[in-house]
Amino acid sequence: YFLRPRPPPMRRCCAPLGVLLAASTTQSLSFTAQSRLSRVHPARRTAPPTLGAIALLAEQLEVVRSIRPADDSAEVQFKLWENAGLNPTYKVSGSISGEPSYTRLFSHADWREYSGTEPLERWMRAIVTWRYSTVLRALWKLSLLAALWAYAVASLPAALLPRTSPVPMSLFGQALGLLLVFRTNNTYQRLAEARTLWGRAIYLTREVAQGVATALLFDRRVASKEEEMEGAAEGAAASCRYLAAFSWELNAKLTGPTLPDDILRALFTAEEAEWMAAQRSRPLQLLGALRRALHAQWREGNLPTHVHRKLEEA
Repeated sequence: YFLRPRPPPMRRCCAPLGVLLAASTTQSLSFTAQSRLSRVHPARRTAPPTLGAIALLAEQLEVVRSIRPADDSAEVQFKLWENAGLNPTYKVSGSISGEPSYTRLFSHADWREYSGTEPLERWMRAIVTWRYSTVLRALWKLSLLAALWAYAVASLPAALLPRTSPVPMSLFGQALGLLLVFRTNNTYQRLAEARTLWGRAIYLTREVAQGVATALLFDRRVASKEEEMEGAAEGAAASCRYLAAFSWELNAKLTGPTLPDDILRALFTAEEAEWMAAQRSRPLQLLGALRRALHAQWREGNLPTHVHRKLEEA
């Protein structure tokens, strides 16, 4: 046991650096990550193609972040709706009153502000800004119709109304209440299922990104040859592009895109983006392109067989 050779220190450093580089699926590689990469593999300082591929990927991901910002603040939401040609006042909930809602989730600061305000003050603010409510804008027609019907029934003389028992209406109201409860529970279950599936997709995307980055960018055998290193870096960058585009296109397919081809044009060439945009199911085509890119790296010998099999199973 004491005579067994110890693994080189470079291999022990591979895992955390792989995790650092795998974050490029959602955020571009920072200058700090590139400097660490240069310190771990000094030979890569004289390999412009590798750093060029990573720098190009960083620029493309920066464009993606500018197109689809992750910040859901009122200012960002206002700009997105204005760019879509719609009035953001009636689209961004709480933009006037400042109250978080279903389109603006609670942050820690929002919760402190909300819980630190007196209920009467919140109610008065909601009453003053009621005309900017997005819920009221969606339901005002039905509410007005119900109010007019109730006013008409209440205004009729009692002699003109038929004499009926209130029991059927009471039973009917209870049945409607039960149906609403069942529907609400079913809605929350579907929401929980959707969040679970989306979290699973995020987890698998990170697993694939970490596996590709570790095998193609931090393997000492690949880093020892400049030609293989260039091809491996191009393959890793292409895989990150496909993963980033897959997440956004899947989101667009489920919720509806704001700009149909903006993400594809930011990440790929004009020809590839045009072909991808013409496909019926963009997420499936992106997964197919990712499989082909990984298979090409495996055929070239840059991707070990067991890693390729694990990524295929993911």
